[in-house]
Amino acid sequence: MRRTKEEAEATRLHIMLKALELFSDQGISNTSLTEVAKAAGVTRGAIYWHFKNKWDLFNAIWERYSAPVNVLGMATESEDESDPLGKLVDLLKLVLVSVERDEEFRRMIIICIQETTMKTPREIPEPMEAFQETLHQRRVRSLENAKAKGQLPAELDTDAGSMMMKVMLEGMIMSWLQRPDCFSLSERADQLVYSVIVVLKHGLRAQP
Repeated sequence: MRRTKEEAEATRLHIMLKALELFSDQGISNTSLTEVAKAAGVTRGAIYWHFKNKWDLFNAIWERYSAPVNVLGMATESEDESDPLGKLVDLLKLVLVSVERDEEFRRMIIICIQETTMKTPREIPEPMEAFQETLHQRRVRSLENAKAKGQLPAELDTDAGSMMMKVMLEGMIMSWLQRPDCFSLSERADQLVYSVIVVLKHGLRAQP
């Protein structure tokens, strides 16, 4: 029984890895589960045994390959965390470093960029919209937590702050993806994240 469970888990992880490769190369919307099954060397039935649909598969991929980032994200949101802003800084640095050094994580970020930034609003799949909204609300909670701890200005517009972080990080990552030979995300992570924090502390006051 144990071996059967281990084999099933190995198959599940193999499917996720092959799907990650296809999703990042072609986009989720342009990839069929038949293609995923063929790439993984399994049947469509095996796919549906482990995942309800493509988006359930993507969510599983995200949960696995962004685990270290998610741990820091939960810390920034926790009321018990004494230094949420510090954890947010660590999180943003980890994202930049991981994009450069971790191929699986980089592929996940590419998927998100493909399914949002590179499409018109009408073209963005509803599950991706919901996924992005969840991330937005988590960023807002992190900023609200840092405000409550006195680490960010009380007048900070956290909704705008969340959107600004997304735009700035995506801009940095997209610039690096286009010309990775021009600069190192990991080597400049401290400098780049510092610029984000400066804007949060001084440039995003709530509208009167």
